[in-house]
Amino acid sequence: MSESTGKTVDYRKPELTVIVNPFTGRVRVQVNPLYIMGRYRKMVRGIPQSKWICTKCRGRGCPKCNWTGKMYPESVEELIAGPVLRFTQGEDTSFHSAGREDVDARMLGDGRPFIIEVKKPKRRRIDLTALEEAINEEAEGKIEVSGLHLVGKDMVRRLKRMEGAEKIYRVIVEFERAISDGEIDRIKRTFTNTKIAQRTPLRVLHRRADRVREKYIYETDVKRLAQNRVEMRIRCQGGLYVKELVTGDEGRTRPSVSEVVKAKATPLELDVLDIIME
Repeated sequence: MSESTGKTVDYRKPELTVIVNPFTGRVRVQVNPLYIMGRYRKMVRGIPQSKWICTKCRGRGCPKCNWTGKMYPESVEELIAGPVLRFTQGEDTSFHSAGREDVDARMLGDGRPFIIEVKKPKRRRIDLTALEEAINEEAEGKIEVSGLHLVGKDMVRRLKRMEGAEKIYRVIVEFERAISDGEIDRIKRTFTNTKIAQRTPLRVLHRRADRVREKYIYETDVKRLAQNRVEMRIRCQGGLYVKELVTGDEGRTRPSVSEVVKAKATPLELDVLDIIME
């Protein structure tokens, strides 16, 4: 086969595998996935990272989802997968990433590392620069991808381990009353070089185990925007629930910003500014 195709065999990472049943004589060709890695930036709010199947009809279509089968019309995954499938002529894709941001949060900075796995691609030699341009053009400013390159399957496992990477967040917080300069200083001091105990937030309790997780905050800076509004920049361990850090989540996150100033605090806007990869 190597002679007839003029290709060099790679036994460690084959692009396709020929499976022969010696008893029946049946031959099956298994096309192995193609893995494309890069980073994405999400420039707008209101887009989930992955396709979100309607919780009522489970994708069949109903009035709740306007017969689309989805909770949101598009996702980061779908905006990337469309051009990828067209370029590779693959059958389907799976999306892997180093963590995820909330639907209403932007992903800025250098972007979040991701891998898109292409199932049964007919084309493996593709122009990744042209693919990158196609994704960005068709996304119309909603997302941007960069640094596309081919990787092996082992990189998916390494990517999953990056979920705990250090992150920098920006959150706009509004209080129910005016806060003093002293209270702003107290927020800075309380949330610098400290551990936060977070019980699984109520908003994700339906899909996450109910347990307490400890996350470390390295540094917090606070800038006043109005008498009752501030901008917080938080450098922390990956996996910290920032919204709950602000609200306290009915006592499930301690300490919280609300607890420190003894006033209700509401996160208005949340952005991921950077993911620090070692």
